[in-house]
Amino acid sequence: MPTVRARIGALTQLWCRLRRELRSLPLAILALLWLLWTASAHAGGDPRLLLERMNQALEQVQFEGTLVYLHGGDLAALRVSHRRNNGMPGESLLSLTGPVRALSRHAQGVTCMLPDAAPLTVSKGHGHSRFLRSVPLDFPQLRRHYRMESLGRFRIAGRDTRVVGVHAKDDYRYGYRFYIDEASGLPLKVDLLNSDGQAVQQIMFTDIDIDIDREPAGGQRAVAPPVDAPSQAPAAMTGSEAEAPQQAGVVATQLPPGFRIISRDRLVRDDGKDIHQRVASDGLASFSIYVEPPMHGALMGQSRLGAVTAAGGRVGGHQVTVVGEVPPATAQMVLEHIEVADSP
Repeated sequence: MPTVRARIGALTQLWCRLRRELRSLPLAILALLWLLWTASAHAGGDPRLLLERMNQALEQVQFEGTLVYLHGGDLAALRVSHRRNNGMPGESLLSLTGPVRALSRHAQGVTCMLPDAAPLTVSKGHGHSRFLRSVPLDFPQLRRHYRMESLGRFRIAGRDTRVVGVHAKDDYRYGYRFYIDEASGLPLKVDLLNSDGQAVQQIMFTDIDIDIDREPAGGQRAVAPPVDAPSQAPAAMTGSEAEAPQQAGVVATQLPPGFRIISRDRLVRDDGKDIHQRVASDGLASFSIYVEPPMHGALMGQSRLGAVTAAGGRVGGHQVTVVGEVPPATAQMVLEHIEVADSP
C-alpha cells in the first residue's frame, strides 16, 4: 500500500496541476469571448447594410457638432448642424478657422455669407425639383464600379464606429473609407482615397451631439434603425423625366461609366438670371453641371480645393461649370461632352 508520504506527494502533485489548470482557465474564457465577439462583429458588419443605414441616417438623424476638414496641407474646422423643419431637412455650416464664412441650405435655396460681402442667396425656381431628394443605394450597380469590405471597429469623437472601405475599380471616381457610428448610423469620419489608396481629403467630427431620442417633424425617430435589407433602387427615368434635359436645352452627351442624371433644377441668381443645374451620381460620388449666362469672373479651365474639382468654360455662348468630388479628368470629360441649345 502507498505510504502516507506517497499519498501526500500524489495529492500535492494533483493540487499543483489543478492550480495550473485553474490559472489558465480565465485566459481560455477570455479567448473564447474574444472569438465570439469578433464573430458577432463580423456578422453585424455587412458593408451593404452599414452603408444603407448610413444613407438613411444622413436624411433622418438630427445632429450638431464640430468637424475638421483636412485636404493637402490645409486644415479647417467647422461647426455643422442638420435639423428638420416641417419635415424638410436643412443644414448650416460656420467656419471656425480663418475668415468668418457661413452657409445654410433650406427649402427656399442656399444662403452664403462671406467676409466683407452682403449675404448671397440662390433661390429655388418654381419648376419641378428633385434638389432635396435622397437617392437609395443601388448595390448591384455600385459593385460594378466599387469593391466593398468591412475594416473592423474604431473610435471617433469618443464613439464606437464600424469602418467600411469602398474602393474604386477605375480612375473616374475616388474611393471612400466610412467610419459609421454604431448608435446612430451617421458617418463620423470620411476619407476620400485616390487610386493608390492614399487619402486626398479627410473629414472627421471631433465632437457631436446626436438627437437620437428626439422625434423630428413628421413623427419619425431621429435615429436610423438597423437595416435588414437594402431599399429598392430608383427606377430608370422615363417619359417627361427622360426628356427634361433636352427640353431645358442642356444635354450631357457622355457621362463616365456608372453615372447618370438624378436631378435637375432651375436656380435664380441675384441678378435674376436663371442657372440650370444637373446632378449626376453613381450612387456615391456625384457632381453638378451648372449652365448660366456668361458673367464676369466665371471659371475658365480647372480649379481644385482638396478633392473638389471644378472645370468651367463657354459652350454655345453659355457658361458651363462642372463641380464635384471627382478626379480632374472626370470633370473635364463631362465638360467636353455638354451641349447647350440657344435657350438653356
